[in-house]
Amino acid sequence: MTSADNDARGRDGGTAVDGDIAEPVEGAPEKLKAPATRRRLSGVELEARFEGWRGERQELTPEESARRTRLALSAVMGVAILGLAAAAGVTGKGFESEHAANAERIAALQVQVEDARAIPVPTDLAGKITRLTEAAAKDAKKVAEAQQHFAQLNHDAATQPSPGNGTPNAATLQIAEHRRTLAPLFSPRSFLTDEKGAYIWTSLTPFDPSTQIDPRFAWYVRYDGLKASAPDAYTWSVESVMPDLAVQDATGTTRTARVIWLCRDTAGGQVLAWANAAYTYEGKAGTFDNLKVVVTAAGAEHQQAASTTGNRSGEGR
Repeated sequence: MTSADNDARGRDGGTAVDGDIAEPVEGAPEKLKAPATRRRLSGVELEARFEGWRGERQELTPEESARRTRLALSAVMGVAILGLAAAAGVTGKGFESEHAANAERIAALQVQVEDARAIPVPTDLAGKITRLTEAAAKDAKKVAEAQQHFAQLNHDAATQPSPGNGTPNAATLQIAEHRRTLAPLFSPRSFLTDEKGAYIWTSLTPFDPSTQIDPRFAWYVRYDGLKASAPDAYTWSVESVMPDLAVQDATGTTRTARVIWLCRDTAGGQVLAWANAAYTYEGKAGTFDNLKVVVTAAGAEHQQAASTTGNRSGEGR
């Protein structure tokens, strides 16, 4: 029995969790009690468990493989629900609409969890879902790393001396150039500005950073006073990756996954900002779209005023 199987059974009521005692079922094999404390899985850890499960399924019968596929999918979406719930719980005043949207996503995911446990599963679904989640997790990590590099660049831009001739310092120019790193990971439909606006430094952001976000720009920049914080003061990471069973192509194949990223304060662990996007996989490559970024109440405390946000650029909402 795999770890993903155990986790899914715990959510389905088949295993005692957090001190509950499962009622014995006559004729059923004895089930082990889950540990009293469960550590919440990260997106990366969940992917590792899913990969281990995939290796084991080669020796399973089609019926057992289908059953375990359903359980694994419900486990993936269960972790995603936790991620959305955590993000929804830390949003502050002014983010009610996104909070409400999250509540709807959570409700929809809960329906998908039940469907994943009950519906018939094609024998090749596990492989397709695995390839989708692997690709989404790999690209989501690239996005997190690119966003984290903005932290270094913004800190350098605030601390490096100016040339003194009215031109930006080297780190400031690198911020604009670094946006090219994120461009291939997102659908061009999500871009809000052309190449000139995206890759050439200007003193003003070419969109309204209070209500819009171009995925190539920094999503959040933490400040201590008027200067961008040291890059080790906050960290972007992938929180969860899940297949979206409600979105299928004409052949009935699931090609879309939902990804959640969190930006945490490294000292206190508070969530400063979070983002989610849809990932569409075309068999060999995929891109993100429909990006939403929310700055939490804790994160807003470390932002500059709108007139000076992001070294006067609007960089980082």
